[in-house]
Formats: sequence, C-alpha cells, structure tokens
Amino acid sequence: MPDAKQLGLHLTVGAGGGAERIQFAKEAEALGYTSLWMGEVSGPDALVTMGALAVSTSKAELAPGVVPIQIRTPGVNAMAFLTIHELSGGRAIAGLGVSSPVIVERWHGASYTKPVTAMRECITIMRQLFTEGRSKFEGEVYRADFRLGMRPPKKPPRIFVAGLNAPMLQLAGEMADGVLMNYSPPEAMPAMIEEIHAGAKKAGRNPADIDVGIYIRMCIAEEPQAAIDQFRRELATYAFVDSYGKMFARYGLADEFTELRRLWKEGKRDDAPFAISTESARKIAAFGSTEVGREFVAKFRSVGVTHPVVFPVGPPATIKRDAYATMRALAGV
Repeated sequence: MPDAKQLGLHLTVGAGGGAERIQFAKEAEALGYTSLWMGEVSGPDALVTMGALAVSTSKAELAPGVVPIQIRTPGVNAMAFLTIHELSGGRAIAGLGVSSPVIVERWHGASYTKPVTAMRECITIMRQLFTEGRSKFEGEVYRADFRLGMRPPKKPPRIFVAGLNAPMLQLAGEMADGVLMNYSPPEAMPAMIEEIHAGAKKAGRNPADIDVGIYIRMCIAEEPQAAIDQFRRELATYAFVDSYGKMFARYGLADEFTELRRLWKEGKRDDAPFAISTESARKIAAFGSTEVGREFVAKFRSVGVTHPVVFPVGPPATIKRDAYATMRALAGV
C-alpha cells in the first residue's frame, strides 16, 4: 500500500540549467519532498538528469515523469532505469507514457501505432528484464530477445504509467505500480481513480496497492495573473492533441478549446490561448498565496490521490523565483 506521506516535486526546467537543477533538487529533498520528477519533451534528457541526481541526492525517489516509450526500445528503457536504480541505491521510478503523434512521429520519426497495446507490451518486456534479466517476447508492436548484462535488483524500480482517459487508466491499474495523471481538477479524480481500480480488479489486484499520482501545477506569487496567462499559453499547446481534447471536454472546456483552435487556424496565435478563461485555468491549477496552494493539494488528497506532485509554473521572466517560492511554500503539505 502506498505511503500516505508522499509528496513529489517536478524539477521545473525554468528553474535553471543542469547545476542549478541539481541544487533545486537537493533543497527539495532537504525540505522533505519524497520524490523528484522531470518530464521529457524536447530537452533536457530526463534519464540523463536522473542519473546525475542519483549521485547528488540520497533519499528521494527519482522519476523521469514521463518518457515516451516509442522513442527508446523497452530494452533501452529497462537498462536506463536499472542504471538509475543502481546508482541511487534503489530509488528509481520508471515513468512511462505514450506522448502524442506530433512528438513521436513528426519529431522523432517513430511509430505511434496502437498506444495502449504498445504500453502493455513495453511494460511486459521491462518487467521481465527488471525481475529476470531476460525477455523473450513477440507482440503486435514490440518484440524482444534480450538478456541483460547486469544483475536484476532484489527490489526493482516501480513502474508508473501516464494516464488521461479510461483505456490507459485501466491498463495502469492492471499492470503498473502507479499512475501519473495531468491537467485535471480535484473533482475529476474519483471517476478517474475508479477506472484505475477497475483495471486492478480485472487483473485480480488490490486497488489500494496502486499509487495514484498527479502533476499539480501551481504558482505561489503575490501577483499571479502573469502566471495564469502563461499557463493558458501552455494549455493551448495541447489543443490539437486528441487524448487531451477528450479529457478537457469531460471538464466542460470543449467550447473554449474549440474557440482556441478556431483562432489558431485563423492565424491569431497570440489571441488563441485567451479563449481559455482565467476561471478554467484556476480550475486546473492553483495560483496565489501559500494557503491557496496548500488547500489545492489537500483537495486532491481528500479524493484519493496518494502521490501529489507539485509542478511549479510561471512566466519565463520570473520562473526561477516562482519555482523556488512554490517549492518552499508547499513543502510538507
């Protein structure tokens, strides 16, 4: 059963370069954050960063959250996570996601075929390598005939799956140790957690054993409007991603995102993000005082989230200041 005292922190890229990111992580660990997370989009590399953190920290779990499974083979992912696990003394979390067709196909020239099937097969191969050091597998998307040159650990890395919609949430419940959700309000959690539990029950697992995580975006600042506006621009980048579109529609944001796409297609790209209202931005993220941020995290805990992950956001001009302020304000929540 997951530890009820877990609190993660995303190492916001804007907090600085490599050396400062390590310092940011060290302070977070000293403040009591139990896990350190870093997403991977277009750099820096999350796995390399976690390797550096493995020898720079001593207590917190280390979680690339998440890496797209299609741009590295399951075997390469397994080697990377096991290496981080080894270097850190058993603190790695294998955070896996399927990203989007734009990133996988346009950016990397890889295939976005059958994402749920691909995730199922990737986990299967990685589990075999984590526990047996050997995988011989033939699937619809992946195949492997691979033996590790390193000894599997007694306690392998936990596997977390990024999930937004029912099929992937159910798969997480069926096969993973945890799930990492994203861009969702507290009131959406019960239905999403029910999907996770349905997958666990289908597989004969105890639903209580699944660690339920979510990135909780927030900016602790006296004047948060600039951070809210930047967050609307961030949300706009997901307007053409189908999996996110389905999720946002569940939260009553379909009309706003339809208007955003209309403005974007008309070339009004500076105006398009502002089709998302301030109210909607505040529904998904927290802005303002320490009390607002801490109450937001408490809401997620109250509806079943066992692993909240604070994700500092803010405008580029002040993101370093805002990231540190947010990290310090939410410590121990």
